[in-house]
Amino acid sequence: MIAAAIKKDLQLLARDRGALVTMFLLPIVFIAVFGSIFGGGDDDARRRLAVWSDPASPRAAAVVAVVKASGVFEVIEARDPDAARRAVADERADAALILPADFDPAAGHPAELAIDQAGPAQVRLPTIGAVTAIVTRAVFPPAAGADQPVLVAATPPGIRRELAGITGFQVTVPGNAVLFGFFLALTVGLAFLEERRAGTWRRILAAPVSRASILIGKLVPYFLIGLAQFAFLFTIGVVVFGMRIGGSVLALVALTVAVVACATSLGLAIAALGGTEKRLGSIGSVCLLVMGLLGGAMVPRVVMPPLLRAIGLAVPHSWALDGYTTLLVRDGAGLADVAPQIGALLAFATVFAAFGVWRFRWER
Repeated sequence: MIAAAIKKDLQLLARDRGALVTMFLLPIVFIAVFGSIFGGGDDDARRRLAVWSDPASPRAAAVVAVVKASGVFEVIEARDPDAARRAVADERADAALILPADFDPAAGHPAELAIDQAGPAQVRLPTIGAVTAIVTRAVFPPAAGADQPVLVAATPPGIRRELAGITGFQVTVPGNAVLFGFFLALTVGLAFLEERRAGTWRRILAAPVSRASILIGKLVPYFLIGLAQFAFLFTIGVVVFGMRIGGSVLALVALTVAVVACATSLGLAIAALGGTEKRLGSIGSVCLLVMGLLGGAMVPRVVMPPLLRAIGLAVPHSWALDGYTTLLVRDGAGLADVAPQIGALLAFATVFAAFGVWRFRWER
């Protein structure tokens, strides 16, 4: 009896692809991604540092030599200070070290480090710390010279200034809102399955309305629920966690509408795949978690290797998070600043909706 029960459960488990994916494939995906992010030791993962030094300053030339010899950064030589700053604004460099002719920290003349002060702390702070340590070692060997700063960090022209006094909730609230907000797609997919299981789907099809109207009527309530979810989460972020909105509220609303429309359309695509409720729930959860991981909802994409950053652009989560980050941490950001993200999310929504309508089985 016991042997028969064990055999029966093993056979059922072997047929449950969703459970097998969750138990065996999902951990491998997370191990591979997190291992790639935190593995270190890869020269391709070195931060890019643009450098300009005044040729008339021997001290500046000595600093540049130490920076190059350290091997910590991929050094990009700039022809002038403005070119170094533009390299940061154009994202060709992560930071720019600018050493003027009067560079002398002991005399109160520090270097300039052009870096996006609103960038993720996981990248910004280690970069500032590494450059500071290298410059200090070059200027004051072997003992620390001084209580004078060796460089001053500043956001270069072409990048919107950071919102003053931001906290970690500026990033964690939208990151978790996007991660869990996209689970609306799974709710939509399971709702269609429940209609079929309960037998109400046939009665809906018998109603004297077009099939397009049926789909719209089915999806709109979930779209409104998704908007309410994001409004609730951001309200809690502002009221309870002290989150502030650095950019336009109108732009934030437009971006949220695009995110929810994308999640709802993804739900239609999931529903079109069909299958049992158990299978759809398992595989859908796995897909949404992996999309959230690759999109930066769990770990910022900026700390990922180049390949993973490129792959992240293939999921809507990354575009949503980029848009929210811009509006929440950059002072004065507006609709034009997040127009590319809104456009990408609407494109994803169109693709998901087109696939869902194409694959949807009305009579099944």
